[in-house]
Amino acid sequence: MVSVPELDTASPRKWRDAADDAVAAAKQCDGLASYARDEVAETLRTCWVGDTGKAARSRFVRHADDYEAAAVALRALARVYDDLADDIADAQRDLHSALDYARRHDLKVDDSGRVQSAHSVMGPRGGGQHLEPVEHARDVISAALSKATRADIEAARALRTIEGLTDIGDPKLVRDALKDDSPLGIALRLSGGLDGLHRINVPPTVLAAVDRAALETGMSRKLLLAVLWQEQQWHQNHSPSLRGPVTEFGRLFNWSLAVGPYPEKSLGITHMKLETARRTIENHPQGFRLVDGRSLGDVSDAELAAEIEADPGLNVRLSAYHLQDLKENPYGANTEKDLFILYSADTPAVRELNEQYGDESEERQNDIRPRGENWDRIVPHIEDAMAWYALPEEERSRAIDQMESQVPRGHRFSIDPIYDIGGPSAGIGAEENDPFPVDPGTIFESNSPDLDG
Repeated sequence: MVSVPELDTASPRKWRDAADDAVAAAKQCDGLASYARDEVAETLRTCWVGDTGKAARSRFVRHADDYEAAAVALRALARVYDDLADDIADAQRDLHSALDYARRHDLKVDDSGRVQSAHSVMGPRGGGQHLEPVEHARDVISAALSKATRADIEAARALRTIEGLTDIGDPKLVRDALKDDSPLGIALRLSGGLDGLHRINVPPTVLAAVDRAALETGMSRKLLLAVLWQEQQWHQNHSPSLRGPVTEFGRLFNWSLAVGPYPEKSLGITHMKLETARRTIENHPQGFRLVDGRSLGDVSDAELAAEIEADPGLNVRLSAYHLQDLKENPYGANTEKDLFILYSADTPAVRELNEQYGDESEERQNDIRPRGENWDRIVPHIEDAMAWYALPEEERSRAIDQMESQVPRGHRFSIDPIYDIGGPSAGIGAEENDPFPVDPGTIFESNSPDLDG
């Protein structure tokens, strides 16, 4: 979430200047493309015959395509900067108006947008006594911060696509990648790597359990996947199948601690304490029964711990219902990021910080701050993976083929979703090797008689 100080001090003029620079660079690329295609290649056609001359012309035409592709990407970059500047300027204007209003009415506004008077405290999303000046200032500030945040997220996603275009030399493919929800654009974002993040290292059966639990509880797949990413333990990351001697040892070790000296030990693939699991089961008694019909809440701690350690699907369902319960109290649980933070620490203090700082992570302390920062890091990768797997397999295959056409022949490449449900994810480059590996600048320094005249 963009904070009040960030929006207050933002400089949209700098983004407009950057957009102007990008447009100027695009015009230069257009000129170079035209020169390479229309003048140099044509001169070579008339002055340099034979296979070598043909290869030289082919290279200059490819250079023209590269420059044209760069021009298309640069203009897209300029549009991103201009749109971001427009949205931030609009949001900033609304914020400044609301801050002036707050000063005139002796109201205080904190960094997250909460508005305070001598009689009430009201956050960006509600709560407190409904005093008209406080409510008005809160609503305008909340809308301004939300607009700025959406603009920031959309610009970041677009820039990740444009970054991937540096490997694309075909102008038609560049234009295709820039379309909304383009399979090639999604593939390019996924080919950028995971920025040092580990994968959601679970088999497709667990990912299917996420889908079912999301449908069953109304909690989002993105939130459940983020919990899976955050809570995976060392022995679960050892093997994506969640089987094998190392993983089985880890499960047995966790179980022995939870039913022995450390009853507070968290269990299972979603790292849930026995106490939390029992409370969730008590809140939803019909949702958790064993195959023999018994309620899971009636079994011993040892048996419940064993069930949690042995059944990842049960873990996912428990976590989904637990998140649903956390949301029942809206205070400090307004966003998915709030719920992601509360999953590890549902305390009055954390809920108060969620209300105070919203989705801001920088002002947090202790373990909550890196957890909030992790949310910001992993969500774009989860969203890209969800978009990729929402595509029909033939569209994913076509995007892989398009990437293969731009990678040098024989070079392997891959896309890297943060989780894997199967399907095409790698390829081998099919672009022809450079037919004329000599620096084109040396052509015009040659004394070859073929170039005279």
